[in-house]
Amino acid sequence: MITPLTFRKLLSCLPLVGLTLLSSGCGSFGKDKQTDFLKQFGPVGPQNAEAYSQPMPSEYTLCVETAKTVANQGHAVEAIKLYERAEFLKPTAPALDSNLAPLYASTGNHSAAIERYQRCAEQSPQDVELCNNFAWTLMEAGQFTEAVAEATRGLQLDGDNARLQGTLAMIHYRQGDHLKALRGFEKAHGPVAAHHNLSLLEIDSGNLESAKAHLKIANQATESNPKAKVLLTALETQTSTR
Repeated sequence: MITPLTFRKLLSCLPLVGLTLLSSGCGSFGKDKQTDFLKQFGPVGPQNAEAYSQPMPSEYTLCVETAKTVANQGHAVEAIKLYERAEFLKPTAPALDSNLAPLYASTGNHSAAIERYQRCAEQSPQDVELCNNFAWTLMEAGQFTEAVAEATRGLQLDGDNARLQGTLAMIHYRQGDHLKALRGFEKAHGPVAAHHNLSLLEIDSGNLESAKAHLKIANQATESNPKAKVLLTALETQTSTR
């Protein structure tokens, strides 16, 4: 039987948006024997011997640069520890808020992420991408009123930003206002994609009949939507076998 989980694997939903603990500082990461995602900082081989005359980067720099590499490889927990270590090593340096905020959010530490995003917003109030990410994190934390306010603030800066429109629609959906969610998705991606997105959200929530209704509307449009047709067929097959 096809389940809601199966449907979530069929299609991506919206164009929205650890390893071992540190024990001896950032230098220990160069000796990691279990992973190969870290590269040596210096060149290897006698032909590059003159490169060794260059001064070694500070431990702060090593932490920051290694954290970037680790984060790019998807290891958020370890990257957080490296950035936090860097801040500890050089407290007079600018805080690494823009680096840590999305990492905290990705690990579910919403309170820490919100605190960092707030500081980022104070420093860069015109950054629309920051508004989007901050609003999404507030939504994930269940702070819907604040999330709407932040997304709205971003749309005042860039009223045609599709990501922000989609994020605001998602916040409305999480609040239970599906009509506002539909209108928001229509602004962001058009009516067909709006119904398709809502159908996926409804499947994820277990509301299969509502999902079918949205897919039927999407399939009545003149523009082709093969994904919606496949999904509707699968839904109808599942519900007919119950």
